[in-house]
Amino acid sequence: MSRSSDLPRGLLRGVAPLLAIGVLCGASIVHADSPEALASLKYRQKLMSAVGANMGAMGDIMKNRLDLPGHVESHAAQMAESAKLVAAAFREPVTEGPTDAKPEIWEDWAGFEKAIADFEKAARGLQSAAASGDGQAVGPAMKALGDSCGDCHEPFRKPKEESYKNR
Repeated sequence: MSRSSDLPRGLLRGVAPLLAIGVLCGASIVHADSPEALASLKYRQKLMSAVGANMGAMGDIMKNRLDLPGHVESHAAQMAESAKLVAAAFREPVTEGPTDAKPEIWEDWAGFEKAIADFEKAARGLQSAAASGDGQAVGPAMKALGDSCGDCHEPFRKPKEESYKNR
């Protein structure tokens, strides 16, 4: 068996950066087959499901004109608070297995964080609009929040037809 000291220095210098890149790239994608990765994946799915449940609840309130004072404000606040948890929930780059996360999240982490910040801002905007009692402000604020969801889903989440849920 050859030791690295037996290799010509020029070859070692040329191979070392490639090995380093390979190690870094190989570590960048985690499969959901380890217990830690699966636990991380399940947590982030629950977090994002909570966000979706809050959005759905607000949609039901508004669409059906339910008389539930303070509820839109509360759901919007919960969404804004959830936004603070999203980046940490996605730190582990699990893109294989039961997930709709695209690798672009980790390839464009700054863009992902900006999308999260925009989402939080939009949720706070809806919270404020609902708290103000100005019914005319709630609809546009709700639309802005929905748009912020889409602005993150489009670049960072697999399309519904590619979802693991449809397999």
